[in-house]
Amino acid sequence: MLTLSELQTAMREFICGESRGALAELVEPDGLDPTARLSIYRNNALITLESTLRAIYPVVWELTGASFFSFVAGEFIRSNLPQQPCLSEYGALFPDFLRSFPGCANHAYFEDVAKLEWLISRVLRVGRGRPISLRSVVELSGDPAALRLKIDPALRFLHSLYPIDVVWQQHQPGAVPEMIDINSGEVYLQIREAGSLFVSRLPKSDWVFRATIADGHSLGHATEAAFDVDSRFNLPEALAALFGEGLTVGLDYGSPDRIAST
Repeated sequence: MLTLSELQTAMREFICGESRGALAELVEPDGLDPTARLSIYRNNALITLESTLRAIYPVVWELTGASFFSFVAGEFIRSNLPQQPCLSEYGALFPDFLRSFPGCANHAYFEDVAKLEWLISRVLRVGRGRPISLRSVVELSGDPAALRLKIDPALRFLHSLYPIDVVWQQHQPGAVPEMIDINSGEVYLQIREAGSLFVSRLPKSDWVFRATIADGHSLGHATEAAFDVDSRFNLPEALAALFGEGLTVGLDYGSPDRIAST
């Protein structure tokens, strides 16, 4: 008799196509060959996981084509079975897998499109925070550099060397296909759910400012990072926009962190 751990390992190996081990001996035939009965379970599991990936990455599915996506997804699934019971959390490693997959070597932007789709799936699943006003900052006493702003959880940031926002838009329902120069330049994107989904480009300095704050760093650290990008960065305007767009949902004080010297 197999222990629970051994049974789970044997089932994982069977789903991944490695071995059926002693599993068949544990299955009652009941009119059907035990291996065939196990195969039904394996096929259903693989189909479910592939469908989950396709639902999260529909643009990647269109870019690669159904057959190739199915092949890539199958390879991914066999080495990345779910670690959590919630299928909506499955597939976080798929963008990295695309980067290392030989068949995608000539399409480096596939990885970033997949990253964008993963972040979109995240912002669509989390609840929005309640915005606070800029007055909350003005009324505080203390070192402004040590202030840490909490960003709306339904907000993500992504940098790409490719115009992946245009690629993504071109594959939305009702979009009119146009030629895309995939090497037209890098983009700094903000992904937000605010009643509707918004994928917006930001100037690099503004993006760095917001992304640094979202990473949990202090206002002083984020400001330094933005000025390192562009000496013309306007902090008052950036703060006003951050609060004006309702992106800040909380704040507290901590020790002011500094950018490490290189």
